[in-house]
This record gives sequence, C-alpha cells and structure tokens, in this order.
Amino acid sequence: MRVRRRVTVGGWVGFEDERHQVVSLAGDVVGLRAEESGARQSVLLALLLADETFQAGAESPEDDDGPVHDADAGKVDPGGVLASLPAAVRAAALEVEAHIRELETGFRSGDPLRPSAGEPRAQYAPGVAMRERGAAKAAELGLTARQVWNLRTQYRDQGLWGVVDKRRAKVSNPVGNVDPRVVQAIRDQAQAERNDSSATVGGRFYRRVQNRLTADHGPGVVPVPSANVFRRAVTALLTDSPAGPAYRRQTAGNQPDRSFGNVIATRPGEVVMMDTTPLDVLAYDPVTDSTMRIELTCALDVATRSLLAWRITPEGTKGIDIGLLLADVMTPEPMRPDWADALRYRMLQVPYERLLSVDERLAEAAARPVVYPETIVFDHGKPYTSDVVRDACLRWRISLQDARKLKPTDKPQVERLFRTIREQFAEHVAGYKGFNVAHRGRTVEAQARWTVDDITEFFAEYVVAVYQRRHHRGLTLHGFPDLRVSPNEAYRMALGAAGFVDCPRDANLYYELLPIERRTIQPAGVQLGYLTYNADILYRYRRAQSPYPGGLWPIRYDPRNLLHAYFVDPADGRWHVLRWTHALSDHQPFTDITIREAKRLVEARGAAPDDQEAVAAALRDLQNRTDAPETWQRDRRRSFRDRERAASQARDVRRSTPAVDDRPPLALLPELPDGDDGHDDGGWGGVDLSTIEPAELWTPSTGEDSSR
Repeated sequence: MRVRRRVTVGGWVGFEDERHQVVSLAGDVVGLRAEESGARQSVLLALLLADETFQAGAESPEDDDGPVHDADAGKVDPGGVLASLPAAVRAAALEVEAHIRELETGFRSGDPLRPSAGEPRAQYAPGVAMRERGAAKAAELGLTARQVWNLRTQYRDQGLWGVVDKRRAKVSNPVGNVDPRVVQAIRDQAQAERNDSSATVGGRFYRRVQNRLTADHGPGVVPVPSANVFRRAVTALLTDSPAGPAYRRQTAGNQPDRSFGNVIATRPGEVVMMDTTPLDVLAYDPVTDSTMRIELTCALDVATRSLLAWRITPEGTKGIDIGLLLADVMTPEPMRPDWADALRYRMLQVPYERLLSVDERLAEAAARPVVYPETIVFDHGKPYTSDVVRDACLRWRISLQDARKLKPTDKPQVERLFRTIREQFAEHVAGYKGFNVAHRGRTVEAQARWTVDDITEFFAEYVVAVYQRRHHRGLTLHGFPDLRVSPNEAYRMALGAAGFVDCPRDANLYYELLPIERRTIQPAGVQLGYLTYNADILYRYRRAQSPYPGGLWPIRYDPRNLLHAYFVDPADGRWHVLRWTHALSDHQPFTDITIREAKRLVEARGAAPDDQEAVAAALRDLQNRTDAPETWQRDRRRSFRDRERAASQARDVRRSTPAVDDRPPLALLPELPDGDDGHDDGGWGGVDLSTIEPAELWTPSTGEDSSR
C-alpha cells in the first residue's frame, strides 16, 4: 500500500542530499531552508516532487528527543535508555526476560547447559505443548494468555527493551510541544548574537526571536510561546544562556563545528606554538606610582610541552618582540645567582659533556630545553605577520603556519598553557586581577607591588623550577601511554631518540632582525620619519656610491627606542650607533607610538612635522607631564611603556656585540672641574656639598599606604 505524506509549513523534507525545512507555501512555490548551512531557496512544487533526491517527511532533529514508546523506539538508542534506567525497572525487565526464556526453552537462562536448580519444571518440560506452556506462564504471572504472547513478540522484535515498563522509561523532551520553527529561531538568534553583550532572556532575546520569526515566516504565521515556555525552551536548547557571562558565549562560539583534531609532534622543535595573552597581573610603576597592564608572549614545544621562551612586555606587543623571541628559543636561559644548582642544565641528565663541546653556552645555562624550531604555529595577530618575524623565519629556514582567525582550537596546547600559568603563577602574585572583570578584586591596584622586571624574574624562576619539572597530565610519550613525565623528562627521552640539533649563534643577530629603512646619506645624516640621525661614520659615505641595489643605504632601527638607529660599515661589517641629532640629556628613550603622538601635537599647533626643534619640544613636553601627580592616565601609561620597552631593548643589545658609538654618552650632570674630585677642601666649585641639607621628598600615592 502506498504511504502518503504531506508537505506542510514547518515540516522537513529531503532535497539535494540535505535536510530542508519548509518555511513557506505560496501556490506552487515551496520555500526551503537548509538545516546545516541555513541557505534559503524557492523551488517549484512540481520540480521538488519530481527530483530523485526528494524525500517527504524527513525527520527533524528536534523530534529525536520525544517520548519513547513502541511506535518510535527506533528514534533513540535502546541500549542507552536501558543503561540510564533505575535499577528496579531494569531488574523487572530482566525478570520478564527470564520468564520468556523459560517459556520457550524450559530454562530461565535459555541454555540447557546452564540449568538452575529444579529445571526444567514439569509445566515447561520439552514434551509439553507451547499452548500449555503459555497458559501455565499466564497463570504464574497473573496475566492473560494474550498478554504473555504479546510480551514474547515484543521481546523477539526489540530484545530487552521490548519488555521494559514504558511508563517508567519515558525520555522527556522539554521542547516537544514547541513549534520546530521556534526552536530553530532560538538557535539561530543565539548564534547571531554570541558576541553581543548579555541580556535578559525574556527581554531583548525574546523580542529578537519574535522579529526573526516574523521576518522568516511573516507576521503572525508562527505563534510565539509564552514567556515561561520560552524561558524553559532556551534553558533546554542553549548551553550558554544569553543572560550568562558574555565571555562564555564567545569562548564557546570559537569552537569548530566538526570533530577536534590533534597536532602530533615526535621530536623537539618539530612544532612550536606561539601566542600572546594579557597576563592577569598588574605591574607596579614606582616612577609614576601607578599600575599598568602587561602581556605575556611565549613559545611552547608541542612534543615535550616545554616552555621554550617568554617575554613579558607592556600592553601592545610588537613584531620585534616576536622576532627576538625566536632567538630566545635557540638561546640557553642563563642561571641566576640565587638559583639552586639543581636548576642547572647539566641536571637534565643528558650527555652534558658532549653537548658542552657543541654549545659552550650550556655551561652556565638553566634547566630549560634549547631547540631549533622547524615549524611555527601562530595566530593572525599583527605582530606575528610583521616583516621582522617573516625575515627571521626565512633566515633560519623555519616554516610558518598560521592558525585560522578567531580559532584558538587550532593551537589548543598553548591556549591550555595560559590557564596553567594563571593557576600556578599569576594567582599567587600580588596584583593578580583575574581573567575578567567578574573575577576582579576591589583593591587590586593597591596590592600590586612588583615591576615588570620583578615579574619577569619571578616567571623565569617558575618556569625553570616548577613548570619544567612538574609532571604534565596531557603529555603522553609515544610507546608509553601510561607514563606521566615532566617536560624536562620528555625532552631528555626525545633527545635520546631524535638527537641534539645545534642552534645558530650570531653575535649580531639583534641588529639583523631590526626593521630596515632605505635612505640616502645627506650632509646632516639620515632621516627616518622626520627624525635625523647622524654619527661620525656617516661622513665618509656622504658622497660614496652605495653598494646596495637602488643606490640607497639600509638603516635599521628598533621601534622600542628611537633615540638610536644602526648602520653597518660595509668596509669591516661593524655596526655603528646613529643618534638622533636633537636628543638632549633630559630625553628619555621613546617608542614609535610616542613619537607619533608628538608629531600629532606639533601638527595641532600649526607647525610642520619635519621641524626637528618643534618635535623635540613636543617630546620633552610629553615626558615632563609625567612628573606631575595630576598627570593624565594615558601619559603615565606612555611613560611606563617607553621605559619598559627601552629596558627590554637595552637587554637585547647587551646580548649582542656592542655597536660602535662614535659620540660620547649623553651627559646627565656637569663634569667636575679639572683637578677637583668633589672632596678636596670639602667643596665643589667653591661650594661645600657637606653643608647642603637634602630636601624633603614627596612621593605621590593613590592608596592609603604611601611607604611604597
């Protein structure tokens, strides 16, 4: 007999190998919406019915959770339902199963080789007719013969599930009475506003779902449930409610809509993941008596879960920080004077003497792996896509593999590392502010007391003394699935299998990673962004032909400190320092962000941005503002950022061969007269310094404790 099915609005049909919902019927035109992609299309009814892929009455996914009874038992997994049943219901079903087996075979186990005591009983002996057995079983159970045969039929068709008391095994469906179109609208609207601020379910979200239903189906076509029913449906359908914290919905929205993959690495350096995140600690700035936000950039080796390198910088990491982080990965971590000898590299139990003959830097190194990265996985952050990072990877033949935008699951190991750092390190540092405002304390700023340098030293000790030596639950070695090891132990075992790869050592690496600007050498020097730099070395090349293509000279600069630029002498390959010609003794190091602000002020005053005197005056004005307690917050941040980045730049310079500085250092105090060391006759320039009383110092403070 032919089964007829109706195509109605709200129903589901199969078309073009995909499930579609019928959203409209206008004459002979059917409006369809694809379940997975959400794409809409209008199809003639005749073409839809004639299509070979058409299937009427395709089940809706929302129907899968309806009440379970005999007619729809195939919609759910009977074994899954049986496993979740109460013990009494399951025991009753097993008892009925034993009775049916005894009815059919004479044995409750169903196996003549495993008889129970007294089996087979006389009424179920092999020679007794099946009709008589059924009558005996009906009398024994207090049922009719028809009920016994029905139980036997259900058991044969559905197994144990067929004899379960369905009254006590119903699977509830909280949205069973809700229109499927409303269910789909709730899901679509939740997906559409996952990045919006939180709102009440019965307020904004309810109104937007109404608007979506009206836009999709027309005014009044789909009835909207009451507010209480709507709230229950939202609770049942959405894991993260629109009224919950926004960060939870955003985090859940970043998860891929398919099965998770797994990045597999078998040797150190095969895959190194890099990422930057705000460190959940406020840094204290004693100069301005204020607190500032900082960021952590780190590199993680996937094979050993080793934290290879890290940098803690003021908010706004630059490409030069990422490029130099790659150099840190291949550079041993130096031991600190107050660290225990147990933290030295030789304590890794590797062939230390043999490695020392390859890389002598390991003699004073800490117990942190040194690897040569083969592939770098990073996100779409601007610093990671800079020319500095690209040039560094090209120089060292490192493959670059960028993760998809807003897909942290492409590099889950390093994302999980940030949580470990928060739980094991950041939470225990004075000034911990939590990972969002919902977890922030009231007096975080007053508790912060550590500078960026202090936090960096604490973090280095945490990595070497704790993280690298602690057993990692997610670290599984190939061939040893049950062995739990630390990153250092994994590195030692991997080193024995893959060997040690010598990392490049170049004393001029810092200068070669800096950004390049190609300029001509003028009598006044070279100009970079309206700033003129000069040194004695440039005089001999003012009229010389450049050996580089295009006739221009490459000038390198560090955006973290624009007081200096760098020039390599083609005659001997030595690097020379070029100084800003208008740098005075009272100028602090400044970044490219600060100089852009100074140029903006110059232009606002009607002067040309190439006026060096105006730029110097504007820069001095910006720096002087930070001396006042009532200074703006952004000026304090600018001063903090410039000083910290200049300090970081100075550390990188000290790790390289010092560049030739043709000019004397900037004087901060007047020199003593000849023959006068400041102690003869107790005076200096006719002034007895011992008689001068020091002035009282006033330290501005934002909290009650001014002793900091």
